[in-house]
Amino acid sequence: MSELSGLTKEEQIYIVNGQSFFAMGEIPEKDVPRVQMLDGGTGLNFEQLFGDFLTYHKKEGNGGAALRDVLAHYYEPEKLGSEEAREMYAWIRERVKERIPDCTAPGCYPPGMLLGATWDADTVGAVGHALGHEARAYGVHVLLGTPNVNIHRDPRGGRAFEGYSEDPYLVTQLAPALVRGVEAEGVAANVKHFAANNQETNRLNINETISERALQEIYYPGFKACVEAGCATVMAAYNQINGVPCTENTYLLTDLLRGEWGFTGLVMSDWGAVYHPAPALNAGTDVNMPGPVAPDALRAALADGSLDPQKLETASDRAVALAKKYALPPTGHIDLAMTDQAAYDAAAEGIVMLKNENGCCPLPANAKISLNGPFCEYLLTCGEGSAGIHTDRNVSFLSALKSKFQAAQTGSFDGADTVIYVYSVAGREGNDRKTLAVSPEEYGEMRSLLRNAGQRKMRRILILNVSAPVDLCGLEQEFDAVFCCFLPGMQGAKALADILCGAGNPSGHLPLTFPRNDREMPTALNFPGDGMQVTYGEGIFVGYRWYTTLERPCLYPFGFGLSYTDFELLSVRTDRETFRDTLQVTVTVKNTGSRAGKTVVQLYVQDPVSHLTKPLRELKAFQKVLLDAGEERQLTFTLSRHAFESYDPNLHAWTMEEGEYLIGAGFSAEDVPVFASVYADAESPYTCGPATPVKEIYEDDALQKILHDFMDAHEMPWTLILSTYEYTAQDPLQKIFDLLGTPEPLRTELYTKLRTVRRK
Repeated sequence: MSELSGLTKEEQIYIVNGQSFFAMGEIPEKDVPRVQMLDGGTGLNFEQLFGDFLTYHKKEGNGGAALRDVLAHYYEPEKLGSEEAREMYAWIRERVKERIPDCTAPGCYPPGMLLGATWDADTVGAVGHALGHEARAYGVHVLLGTPNVNIHRDPRGGRAFEGYSEDPYLVTQLAPALVRGVEAEGVAANVKHFAANNQETNRLNINETISERALQEIYYPGFKACVEAGCATVMAAYNQINGVPCTENTYLLTDLLRGEWGFTGLVMSDWGAVYHPAPALNAGTDVNMPGPVAPDALRAALADGSLDPQKLETASDRAVALAKKYALPPTGHIDLAMTDQAAYDAAAEGIVMLKNENGCCPLPANAKISLNGPFCEYLLTCGEGSAGIHTDRNVSFLSALKSKFQAAQTGSFDGADTVIYVYSVAGREGNDRKTLAVSPEEYGEMRSLLRNAGQRKMRRILILNVSAPVDLCGLEQEFDAVFCCFLPGMQGAKALADILCGAGNPSGHLPLTFPRNDREMPTALNFPGDGMQVTYGEGIFVGYRWYTTLERPCLYPFGFGLSYTDFELLSVRTDRETFRDTLQVTVTVKNTGSRAGKTVVQLYVQDPVSHLTKPLRELKAFQKVLLDAGEERQLTFTLSRHAFESYDPNLHAWTMEEGEYLIGAGFSAEDVPVFASVYADAESPYTCGPATPVKEIYEDDALQKILHDFMDAHEMPWTLILSTYEYTAQDPLQKIFDLLGTPEPLRTELYTKLRTVRRK
């Protein structure tokens, strides 16, 4: 029996196995309440909630035609097509009223990709509060996917829209704000999918071959940051990493997550990701979801000794602790003003203007608009699958435009002077996109529209209402203005209309690179792999790291975003020329335009000469700033030692190399106009010493001269250095001096001299 929870072994097995599709079990006699889970990160998923109602009350119909009918027409019950559906609707409606008497619909919030485009933690935090607030209203205790921090490895990934960025630093600065917002409302946040869950193709148990360095530098940081922000739960992913399923990965779930990062909460599996129950529990997966899970496997493993009874007890204690802290009763009320505002602000801060030739936008109030595209009247507000939201709170784009302009209509060009085309691409759980390219049918439709608009000398505006980057085969060049609103949530249409009329000024910046096409991407040959194997062959060169380092062109770079005003970076300077730990950087930015606006000042660090292979530049700080017309401001950033570190897989450690670094300030990964140079005066594993390779000494003129003079002075054969460089250049100095029997004091004298050379 557990000393903390008082559970018997049978009860422990029960509580670590999910008992319905979205709930953990309850043990009333031990004061352990039922934990209701639900996706998630873009709002409450009614499909999951309704299905769980049916499962919990042992009613038939979960996943059937009647439930699908109810979901499709929940807000228009008069359209229900069968008596079975009408009866199910009435029954579900009563269950909803038990939790929230006025049956207020859940909100639909922008997913991670648009939140990433805000580059603003406060905005993301407000969405977290709204999500947590609505979860409390409905009696949801664990909000799954708050956040999903999986990296945008390839824009064809079916769930890429749920993640925040291709850049780990941007993720670490934004995603934790969602955690803090959700947790502040008394709801358990859930970071997923741990780890490196970057594709939907063969997602169940796909084996990913990933270098240790890429895991540490690219795929782990977002999770670590969310743990440090206080997330209560972590979801272990479907995939294998280097041959080990994430749910059975002791290093991942115990050594790293708990040992190094100090996580004390609960680890749950992704739904159906536990392939072997006892090994998963032994490795650190506390709760096996979804339920109901039969107890037989754990009973047998406990009996034959393959399940560690202490691991079972610890997992059950964590499950009980979660239930007692977070299984709170529903508040039964949603603050519509607060939650709508959070959704609006996120869309307004995240919509990116990519092009605006000849001041096409903002449009005049007397503009007459022809609105076109399959989803032009109601934008795609969310993705499909776990992130799908059923709500009646979405704002119509057509209605929003009509409230701002003299005339707006769909389809017809009659009397119009402005054409807006909404190009929409959905994101789907379970399916990756085959291509970024527009379909031949829609290409033809857009080409025809552009031709007709050109003949009429109309303004031409393209709205990218997309789940990820797209390849429009050059069509975007023929539009006067291009905006990307991603999947903008329930208030996205209103925010977009306000930007188009000038009531708002666009300030979003891209959280990922837009490639020119499928072939010109770092993952072009390594996605989605062959069968059940995929190799992350690009290593740490994900997204802009690849484009900038190899000088490859892209359509729109990471960090890019335009405004209705203009900005200039005047200077960047550091508080010292040489540093060891922290460094302060001051950037002067000016609004050179005629109206107030926001921009994102981005700091990139570059190590021109390094022991490890490094990208040309890496984002290490940023700030979104509002400036009045003509205003000039100094922004101060503090860079820690970690901003200059890289992960050495041979040493299994983070290291900062001594030498010169460049710090560039810019408005995107490709627009970095001002630089400062600093010198890191710190010893590292690469500092000249016994382990330094002969190659490194020989190929540096200053170091070579010191070594040559030293050996000449002590009558040591320089030919030994020459032959070593020719045949075994990676041999360390220590090996040379061991062969020569060089006394230790002489070696120390040499190392001291070598260290006087400043590395350039």
